[in-house]
Amino acid sequence: MRCSLRFGAGIYASSVSSKADDYSTNVRQSSYKAMLLTTVVVGRGYKLTRDKKSLTCPPDGYHSVLGEAGDTLNYDEVVVYDDDAIRPSWLVVYQ
Repeated sequence: MRCSLRFGAGIYASSVSSKADDYSTNVRQSSYKAMLLTTVVVGRGYKLTRDKKSLTCPPDGYHSVLGEAGDTLNYDEVVVYDDDAIRPSWLVVYQ
């Protein structure tokens, strides 16, 4: 299953592993997938419960977008738009 980018071109993270798995894709033929466990600096998060695919950054005064379960979202997720706001901690390889 391929998810659409609900909040524009950003770096997506979720505390729900099945949500993160939805965003994980293989670029080569393999039965293995990989997922990064990360630390995310959320700062002041802008809360949304509906898609806003046109975003390229959070609204002025905010550092990230918090997608909260509600209208069109089944699981919470956070989106940052700056590489410096996320750091990998662990690599998980699974089938």
